[in-house]
Order: sequence, then C-alpha cells, then structure tokens
Amino acid sequence: MRKFITPLIAAVFLMLSGFSETVLAQSAALVQGQVLNTSDQPVAGAAVLLQHPTNPELQAGAYTDADGQFRLRGLEAGEYTMRIAAIGFDTLAQTVALSEGFNRLGQITLNERTFTADEVQIEGQVAQAQQKGDTTQYNAGAFQTNPDANAEDLIRKMPGITVDNGRVNAQGEQVRQVLVDGKPFFGSDPNAALKNLPAEVIEKIEVFDQQSEQSQATGFDDGNTTKTINIVTRPETRNGTFGRMYAGGGYEDVYKAGLSLNFFNDDQRISVVGLSNNINQQNFSQEDLLGVASAGRGRRGRPWEGGGVGADPGDFLIDQQNGVATTHSGGINYSDELTDKLEMNASYFFNYTDNNALTTLDRVYFVEGDSGLVYRELDSSRAVNINHRFNLRMEYKPNERNSILWRPSVSFQQSQGADSTFGRNLLNGASVNATENVYSTDFNALRVDNFLRFTHRFEKRGRSLTLSLRNGYNLQNGNSDLGSSLFYFTEPGASQDTLNQRSYLSSNGLTLNVDARYSEPLGKVGLLLVSYNYAPQWNQSDQNTWAITAEGDSTLLAPQSSVFENQYYAHRAGVGTLLRKGRELFFISRIDYQRASLAGQQTFPTVFDSTYSFNNLLPFAIFRWRISNQTNLRVIYRTSIDVPTVSQLQEVVDNSNPLQLSTGNPTLAQAYSHRLVLRYGGTDTETGRVLYFLLNGSLTNDYIGNSSLIARRDTTLPSGIVLQPGAQLSRPVNLDGFRSVNTLFTLGFPVKFIKSNFNINLSGNYTRRPGLINEELNFSDNYQAGAGVTLSSNISEKVDFTVSSRTNYNWAFNELRPNLNTEYLSQVSEARLNLIFGPGIVFRSSLLHQYTQGLSDGLDPNYLLWNVSVAKKLFENQRGEIELTAFDVLGQNTSVNRNVSSIFVEDVQTQVLQRYFMLTFTYNLRQFEAGSGGESPYGPGGYGGRPDGPPRRP
Repeated sequence: MRKFITPLIAAVFLMLSGFSETVLAQSAALVQGQVLNTSDQPVAGAAVLLQHPTNPELQAGAYTDADGQFRLRGLEAGEYTMRIAAIGFDTLAQTVALSEGFNRLGQITLNERTFTADEVQIEGQVAQAQQKGDTTQYNAGAFQTNPDANAEDLIRKMPGITVDNGRVNAQGEQVRQVLVDGKPFFGSDPNAALKNLPAEVIEKIEVFDQQSEQSQATGFDDGNTTKTINIVTRPETRNGTFGRMYAGGGYEDVYKAGLSLNFFNDDQRISVVGLSNNINQQNFSQEDLLGVASAGRGRRGRPWEGGGVGADPGDFLIDQQNGVATTHSGGINYSDELTDKLEMNASYFFNYTDNNALTTLDRVYFVEGDSGLVYRELDSSRAVNINHRFNLRMEYKPNERNSILWRPSVSFQQSQGADSTFGRNLLNGASVNATENVYSTDFNALRVDNFLRFTHRFEKRGRSLTLSLRNGYNLQNGNSDLGSSLFYFTEPGASQDTLNQRSYLSSNGLTLNVDARYSEPLGKVGLLLVSYNYAPQWNQSDQNTWAITAEGDSTLLAPQSSVFENQYYAHRAGVGTLLRKGRELFFISRIDYQRASLAGQQTFPTVFDSTYSFNNLLPFAIFRWRISNQTNLRVIYRTSIDVPTVSQLQEVVDNSNPLQLSTGNPTLAQAYSHRLVLRYGGTDTETGRVLYFLLNGSLTNDYIGNSSLIARRDTTLPSGIVLQPGAQLSRPVNLDGFRSVNTLFTLGFPVKFIKSNFNINLSGNYTRRPGLINEELNFSDNYQAGAGVTLSSNISEKVDFTVSSRTNYNWAFNELRPNLNTEYLSQVSEARLNLIFGPGIVFRSSLLHQYTQGLSDGLDPNYLLWNVSVAKKLFENQRGEIELTAFDVLGQNTSVNRNVSSIFVEDVQTQVLQRYFMLTFTYNLRQFEAGSGGESPYGPGGYGGRPDGPPRRP
C-alpha cells in the first residue's frame, strides 16, 4: 500500500501549492534545501510544501530532484509550515522563518518508516500548461531535461510543439519569432534563442500569435500575426553570467567550435554567440540569403512555382542536411531600458557559409500525347555566402499618452557560386539532346528597411491616432559567366553548339508605406477604426549579356538582355468595427477599398509600355470565443493582394541551362486571395491534456503560375532562340483555380505510470495548382495524409529519452497525363536517449530511420542514421565535459525528396554528410547573483550547491 500512499500525499502537496498566479506575482523570497535519509543519502521524489498558517494563497510546492535538492520561490517573508513526504519515510512537519531574498535551509533528514493505510490518497501532478486567452503557457518546471539541455531540447517535450530538422512548429504553424522576456533576440531569427539559451534558466514558455505593431498600437487586430514563442526566464537568473563554450576535432579534419555567453543585469542584457564548423551545423535567417538564389546556377530556368530543392532561400532557414557546409558565424545582441522612458534592442550578426552539393534529378513531364518526356540531370555546385545584418529597435514613451517607435535594419551580402551540370532530355526512352555547362556567379546585395511609428492615446479611453512610415531600399548587382555545350542526337547524326557568355546585372528597388489609423470608442463594448494607406513601389533592372568569341570579341545578345522599370501605386482606405462582450466574445469586421496601378516600361531590346489598374474590395473579419478559461475558438477570414516582382515582370531570357530556359512576363497582373482559418485550443491543468485543432483554406484568383512551352520539334521563338526537341521555355502567367486546404489535430497528455508525455498529431493537406503546358491547361491535385506520435520522458534530468514517428502518404494527380498519377509514402522515425550515471558518465544516442516507398526505381531511401557519443563530466562542480562522438555509425545517411508541380513530378537525390568521429570539450558557465540577499541561489561561485549543476526548477 505504501507505494501508492506517498505519491498521493505528494500530489496533495503540489495541488495545494496550486501554482497560484497571486503567489507567482510576489517573487520576494527564494528557498533552497536538500532532503537526506539517516545515512546521509539524497531522497529523490520527495514532495515539499510550504504553507502560510493564516493566508492559504501563500504557499508553494516542489519535488526533490535526483540529488534530493529542492527550490521554492514566490513567497513573502514570514513564518511557514513546511511538510515533506516521501515513499518509506515519516512525513516531516516543522516551522521555518523566511526572510526576503535567498533562504538556505540546508540539509533536512527524514526518518524511515512504513505508512499506514488510513493516510490520504489523492492523485495529482505538476500542471504542465494552461490557457490564458489566446496564449498557451507551459510550466518549464513540469518537463525534465538533462543538465546540458538548451531551449530547443525543452520545447521538444511540450504538447503541441514539434521540431523537425530544426524547423519549429507550434499549434500547426511555423514559429517565426522567439522573444526572451518579451524582447527581441537577434532580430527575428528563432534559432538564435532556442539553440543558445540553456533550459535551466527558463521558467515558462508562452506560445501565441503576436499581432503586428500597428495592431498593438491601436488595439485593433488587423489579422497580421506571427506565430511567436516567448521565453520567460527565472527571476533569479536575470542577474548573472551564463553560457557555454566548446571545441572539437576529429578524423579527416572535421571540426567544430562555438560559444554562447549571456550577461544579464536585470533589464540590461548582452548576448554573444559564435560558431565555426564543417559538419553542416548552420544557423541562418532569411536576411542571410538575399542573393543565394543567384549564388549557384541561379535556377531561374526551373519552374519551381515558389518552392523546390536547390536555390530556394527557405532551404537555408534550418539546419541543412543536404550538401556539405562549412560555416563561420558570430553575433552580439544588446537590450536595455536606458531610462524609464526609453527602451533599446540592437543586434549585429555575421555569417559565412561554404556549401558543396552533388545532386541527381529525375523528372517526368505531364505533356499530353507523348509517351514520356524525361529530363535527367547531374549537378555539382559550390556556393559561398557572406552576410552582415544589423537590427535596431528603440521605443520612446515621453508620457503615458504618447509613444514613438523606430526600427531600422540593414543587411549586406556577398555571394559567389559555381555549378557544373550535365543534363539530357529523353523522349520514348531515347536521348534527343544534352547539355554540359559551367555556370558561375558573383553578386552583392544590400537591403535597408526603416520603420517609424507615432501613437497618441487621447484622454477618452479607446480613442487613439497612429501614424507610421516605412521605407525600404534594396540593391543587387554582379555578374555571371556561362560556358556550355549543347548536343543534338537527331538523324542522320549528332551535332553540337557551344556558347560562352557573360552577364551583368544591376537591380534596385524602393518602397514606401504611409499609414494613418484613427480609433474611436463605440460605447463600452466597441471600437471604430478608420484607416488610410498609401504604398508606392519603384523597381529598376538592367541586365546585359554578351557572347564572347574565342578571339575575345563580344556581341550583345538581345534575348538575354533587358532594361526594365516598373512602378506600383496603391491607395487603400477602410473602416472597421470591434465589438466585445465581456471577456468571452470578440468580433472584428473591416472592409477596405484599394485602387492600384501597375506600370512597366521596357527600353531594351524593344520599347514596351504597359499600364494596368486594379480596383478591389478587401473584406476582413475575426471572431474569437473564449469558451472557458482553458479553451478558446478563433475564426479568421481575410483577403490579400500579391504583387508580381520585377524578376517576374522582366522579359529577359535566362539560359543558364540551355535545355531549361525561363523568362519574365511584363503583362502579369496582381493575384487576389481569400483565406479562412479556424483554430481551437484547450488545456486541462488537472489532467495535463493539451488539444489543438487547425483548419486553413485558401483560394486565389489570377494566381501567378507557370506556362511551359516544351518543344516536340525544332521551334523558333519570337526572340529568335531555337528550342530543340525536349527543351523548354517557362514564364509566369496569371491563372485561376488555385486552392488549398490544410488541417491539423494535436493532442498531448502525460503518461503517469512511465513519467512521460505523449503527443499525437493528425494532418491532412490538399493543394490544387493550375499550370499551362504547351497552352494546355493542367491541374495538379496533391493530397497528403499524415500521422505522428511522440513519447518524451519526464523521469529525471539523468534519464532523458524521446521516441517519435511521422508517416505521410501522398497522392498526386494531373489531368493531362493520368497515367503519370503517383502515390508514395514517407516515414521518419526517431529515438533519442541521454543517460547520466556513475561518476559523471554521460551516454547519448540517436537513431533516425527513413522509409520511403513509391519513388523512381532505385531511389527509395530506406536507411538508418545512428549517432552515438560517450562523455565524462569534469571538474568539482561538473561544469566541464569531454565527449567522443560517432556520426552516422552505419554509413547509411542519404537524402531523397519528391517534388510535384503543375507540369512535372521529379525525384531529387542530394549528397549529405556521412560518417565521422569527433572529440569535443565543453565548458558550461553559470554565475548568478541573488536579488537582495547578495548570494547565488546555486551557492558560492555559481553551481556550488550540488555536484552536477543547479537544482531543478520547482
């Protein structure tokens, strides 16, 4: 019976502690102690509860960790009754007097005994999450991680949050920003905080949709939200220095080194990060890749329809597996409240990457009437990217009614790349032509953005005026060189053409956005918003391409050259209302009228002018129902405009791959989209269950898709370029009929008997994408059904494991070639294990199994990636560690992906990093100062209070 009694008593203590919001708001005293048995051995899992004798709201509870340590906070100074219960021990009750600041209770001894059957038996546990309006708040202390874990390791265990290859998703959406105590950290780069903040300094994780700064200023939600994680640090860690440094090397010259140092002094915070390695550990943001699409082959000849493999800058936002990369980066982040009226956050970041990749591609086109047009390619590329970016945010509040926000940013990039490609077209299984070419680039890119906002709140509550100005400038210039040989396998024999050319590009753009918003209260339950926005854009692109002869003579190639300008002017006026009933119901409706014009002028090689006008009504609505304190429903409907870019408008032929030509379309119109989003979220603090449901649908008119002309025979284009059989020219066009539907269901709950958390995710996606192939309209319908499960341990910081599996089944249909309809399955299963035992011995192992079925012959990647390491903790307080790591022990690592567009289906296999061995030394720095007590809560010198680090979070 005793094995049931004490956990129930412990549960009673923790439930009585209640994690009261009132208590948490009173962070006056910190309490630390250690529970031992009569043999001076630590007692793990004991329940500790401090209760005020007269005020039931003043109480706090915690479990002891593996070393018997516990820590409590949030109590006022005064006398408390302390009760401690553990399996096989007498329940201890005694009075303790707490002072403000840090209170060290020292070692507390429990006497062994057997519990009787008449003791209280109630089950319970630490609350993992709670819902506060639209914000989901996780209690970090309810999730056990190993002592060296970072913020990313911690959030992996939280229901509703997944981390897939470095990309963080919360409640079905990608996390775009991570804040630390509500403040930016290295701009908008989510990885900077998640990878560099240790888990042990975190008190809470908050997940919410952050409104735009315009919405925050006016209080009127405009629906422009960013999925955001806010890391709330523990108060006792907000004064001190913490971080880690590491360096390692291994067989065949692999190496890594890095540091993360944080200097916190209340509101003044300085963070320094850096890394250098050649093992694919990358940490990029979008701004690091302004010209990456031009660093390799340019890829404009490939109709990706906004995505794909290769030059898509989005590929670099996560820890890249494809290719082999060398990375050097470093940065500094500074934030401070300079005065009680002025707050500042600034960061500088530098990035250097050198990526080498070897890629094979097998593509089948949906060409009606042909028995099979296939394009195959072998590509070897190298891209070097250097980026500097600076972000600043300053907010000045001279008084309670006025505020001024200034947020400038600057990014400068240099990128160089080289591609060596062999590609060929096959018709009915026979080669019709092939190309061998070498393409190199050298580009610079500059982006400047400036945002200024003034807000005045009138004396009447709800009445406000907001004026904002945003202006931006971007510049790209450089050159590219192409040397190619084109082979024709036609009767009576093969022939060959050669090409040697150089291109010069100069492109720049200027944007301006002026916005005015006025809000007026409507009684006690509403708000009226009137807005006006003026947003002009100016873009200019000048590209000249020269053919170079063997003698060094040059000739300007008109089809590959162009001088083009475009201007876009948009006036937008709107009116909206906000209605609210208590805290439960919230409804916003708004309608905007926008009049826009898009004008383009080409002066070379031919003179061409075009002007288009657009008149659009843009309705918008939000309905939010707070069903209870723990559940809410949110429905959003919005419309939006997508304006074509200058590269899509400029009619210049890109022949970086002579078999895959592309050009722009100066007659493009803007696209108009409808989107409907439904979100339901709920948490149950008693059971620890977290549930989310997401439904997202969109419909686009004048969708900017692709039109591909694929030659069946020698075809001369109006520009004079001759397409050989199988070669193609693609250009963007406006098409109707694009639609998509996405749904996600997430359920997470604790599994008590194994002290773990279980998450299940179910998803479904549907996309219908239009495209033109030889002027024939084709619709590609893609369906995906997915299911995933994750089991993560919550046992102790010395036993940490995560087991997960994700299975997706895909169906792809097209109307022109039904015989090329395809279905395929992909499954990724992963297991991670961290064990700490004996005299500071650490064992870490991860297994990743990839199973794919239904791809091209010989390309179904079924492999097992096994990484393992053994480490030894060093020094008296175990801050140091030396680790031996083996990556890809079995030598099976590979990468194969399938892409489906409106005109083709393809499989791509890319070179990846394989087996290596490395020896690494790591040093963890922890030095915190207690608030008024003047003593570190971890003992003198930082850790000190325990042999292997600070006590766990309560």
